[in-house]
Amino acid sequence: MGHGARVEAARRIYAQSAPAGGAAASEPFPPPGDALAPDEFLDRLTDAALQNHPRLRHPFAVRLAAGRWTKRQIQEWVRQDYARIVAVIRRHSLLAANASDYETVWELLTRVKAEADVDPVGGTFFSLPQLWIKFGIALGLSREEIVESRPHPGLALLNEAMLSEVRFSAALPVRDVVDAALDPVFYRLWGETLERTLDLPREALDFFWAMAADRWGEETGRAILARRLASPESQAALWNQYRAEAEGDREWDRLSLLLTILDSVSR
Repeated sequence: MGHGARVEAARRIYAQSAPAGGAAASEPFPPPGDALAPDEFLDRLTDAALQNHPRLRHPFAVRLAAGRWTKRQIQEWVRQDYARIVAVIRRHSLLAANASDYETVWELLTRVKAEADVDPVGGTFFSLPQLWIKFGIALGLSREEIVESRPHPGLALLNEAMLSEVRFSAALPVRDVVDAALDPVFYRLWGETLERTLDLPREALDFFWAMAADRWGEETGRAILARRLASPESQAALWNQYRAEAEGDREWDRLSLLLTILDSVSR
């Protein structure tokens, strides 16, 4: 399944989930079959990850894609997630710093540059934190309200845990690379909904369009993983690594906390 097909698959799943206010718990991650060509294996892994992803299945994401968060609630999301956007860039910087070979260091640094400097589409956008601030300002917040905000203590702990787990590790989480291929799907659909339901000018949502245009995961990220797929055993190991990371992932908990925080905001 290519990028366009994944966008349409996610659109259908969001539409099916929206009336019920969220999907049921996702099915267990399927086991790998026989050894496949690396591209076919990575397609299968990414497609399976999409079907089970918290950003597709969690009620927070379902409500976001359905346009059911109010402007005031989205403002609170902007305040709560600014620190996380910065922490994600720090996480990717740590992964690059801890990589054991030059080629991987360089490939991971290209991701950090895209996030912290310019997007992959010829410098049309600025850094992701600046684009998030731009989004918040379009919603009526000041730059100071965003940059000086402090996330909920639970979210702050999750941000720190996200950094701590990679600070001294040379292991590259498979989930980070697979998510880099899937994030453009989610952010495109979220941006489309926010543009329509909040009546914002398109340029106010440049954060979402930058994320939607990022092909690092589909190109460079896949190349990193493909080097680890030389044998049936290595394919099974990578599949099981992703499965373990997904089962122990904190993204569902993070979205649940965001859901609670936004529900507490006056509509």
